[in-house]
Amino acid sequence: MLPLIWAIAGLAFILAEFIVPEFVIFFFGLGALLNSLLIALIPPLAGSIPLQIVIWLGFSTLSLIGFRRYFSRWFKGRKFVKDDQAELVGEMADVLEEITPDKPGRIRFGGTSWTAISYDESFEKGDKVAIIRREGLKYLVTGSIPGLPGGPLVEPPGDSTSPSDSTTPENGDSE
Repeated sequence: MLPLIWAIAGLAFILAEFIVPEFVIFFFGLGALLNSLLIALIPPLAGSIPLQIVIWLGFSTLSLIGFRRYFSRWFKGRKFVKDDQAELVGEMADVLEEITPDKPGRIRFGGTSWTAISYDESFEKGDKVAIIRREGLKYLVTGSIPGLPGGPLVEPPGDSTSPSDSTTPENGDSE
């Protein structure tokens, strides 16, 4: 029965990797699957839960150290190489966790999950946001940026400075 429990736990960890894509939880799942196999092959291990936990942590740590770099080549997203703040403005990101003015959330940008903050807007999971700037390891985001596609216009239509909207003649005489 214990090998089955470890196998289910291993699969749960591996599936959790799809929800929290940091590519670390996967190795705890791999460790649990290896632990399941070891307990199935050596039945006396089934009697010692503390030993099973130590073996699981050992398998997980060794697989993380030994294989993460190798597997990351296959499972990586786009590399984040933009460092210039001006290049970040207007880049779009997907909201992974709710963002409110009171509580930071998470976004997916450049193939990685990042902490994001917004000073005056709230966003739900699945929303698209525009990056304003990076503040340390956090990104300041907004729903739209003036002058960028999808953002509000820099000058709203009907602005009185436009010559076509002027109601007085150009010479200043009012009839």
